[in-house]
Amino acid sequence: MEGMSAANHRVAGRWSRFGITTRLMVGYSLILFLAMAAVVYQSDRMITQRLQKSITTDLVDEAQEFSTATANRPSGQGLQAFSTTWLQAHAYGRVRLVVILAAPAPVSAPVLAEPGAGWLARLPAVAAWTHLPPAATTTFTVRAGRATYRVRGGPLVIGGHRVGSYAAAASLGVVTADRNEQLALVAIEGLLALLVAIGAGFLLLRRALRTVNNVTKAAEDARRGDLTQRLSYDGPDDEVGRLARTVDGMLTQLDASFTAQRRLLADVSHQLRTPLTVARGHLEVLARQHDDLDGEEADTVALVVDELTQMSLMVDRLLMLGQALEPNFLLEERIELSGLLQEVLDAAQVMAPRDWVLGPVPDVAIWADRGKLRGALLNLVDNAVKATTEHGTIALSAEVGDEIVLEVADDGRGISPEDQRQVFERFRRFAHGTYSGTGLGLAIVKAVAEAHGGRVELTSAVGTGCRVVIALPLARVRPGLPAEAMTAEAR
Repeated sequence: MEGMSAANHRVAGRWSRFGITTRLMVGYSLILFLAMAAVVYQSDRMITQRLQKSITTDLVDEAQEFSTATANRPSGQGLQAFSTTWLQAHAYGRVRLVVILAAPAPVSAPVLAEPGAGWLARLPAVAAWTHLPPAATTTFTVRAGRATYRVRGGPLVIGGHRVGSYAAAASLGVVTADRNEQLALVAIEGLLALLVAIGAGFLLLRRALRTVNNVTKAAEDARRGDLTQRLSYDGPDDEVGRLARTVDGMLTQLDASFTAQRRLLADVSHQLRTPLTVARGHLEVLARQHDDLDGEEADTVALVVDELTQMSLMVDRLLMLGQALEPNFLLEERIELSGLLQEVLDAAQVMAPRDWVLGPVPDVAIWADRGKLRGALLNLVDNAVKATTEHGTIALSAEVGDEIVLEVADDGRGISPEDQRQVFERFRRFAHGTYSGTGLGLAIVKAVAEAHGGRVELTSAVGTGCRVVIALPLARVRPGLPAEAMTAEAR
């Protein structure tokens, strides 16, 4: 059962790779094909029954005509002589073979309408009539050689007495040919109707799903931060139309909300930067001009300056988070990956005495915002420095596989599982940390990764260190492409 379930999941996974238009068209076509097959099958039965009924009617008419002629034959003419004369002069339609058997045998031999009708006389059911004519007419189907025949036989009654028997046969080959011809016409007409229905269904479905595709594109643009796109649907007010108008309204509200949020962050950041800078500057001047401040006063001034510095850093990061919501947040360029990580490592080594390690870095170029990607990596390095001791190890590395992965790993104190679930939220600090911070560093890392179409992942456990990766789409790799060509391609 588990194997079947796994196989079903694999089939469902492969099937889900196709677009909804393809899946609907395949299902729609399959239903139409099954319906056409049912129509052809039912038509085959009806055509076969109608043609067989027609053959049986011909047999009955031929037999009735001969029986009537026999009853009205000239007086004194023998049955066998009359039958021979009548059969020789008779023109046959689809009933090709007629055998007249005079009773009792072997007084008279069978009278054959055609030389090849001997097989009919030798049929067990017909041969038995030589000795005893049947009491009533009967109809059955037999196969002789490669042909199939419909046979009808019965008694010859003259003056109320059974004086002999007859057997008439008609080949079903004509029926089969007629059936095949009519069935081919039905199949061709059905196939043409199927193709027309599939084509019309595809056009209608494509037209109906075009709006859904536009909704998907607008949602994808919104996910990347572009909330300016609108569907502007002017079709009928059906389910698709209501969906399009609802999405437009939602995008309008989101755009207004994000615009207000960006403006609030930008205004607050700009309004706070000036007084914070002024206050910190005055305190620094005060500390320099008054060297006679006692220890408590000097500590107070130093504490306030430090807090103002932290607030200024928080304001700068809030401003960056606000800018991350803008569509033109990134200023992309060609970046040598090895050069970027070496630059980050050089800047990180002055932060604190640690065992710095630069792991393997592929020799590729990527298309990204150097400043913001460098800042995100330095944020991760800063957290690693705070989480490690003087002899701790901090490693930077990169690899290119299904994605571009930039990694910062340390062997510090690690992060508890409950903190990992909220570590990328704004103003979130580690519950068990012993160092201070703005709580915005990892939020900025996440914003930068998502602005590049990627993601950020953290793996850690208390006491075993922490590993954070920025994963970018593989499409950002530009191996061997000159900077001028990349700039033109990006535009």
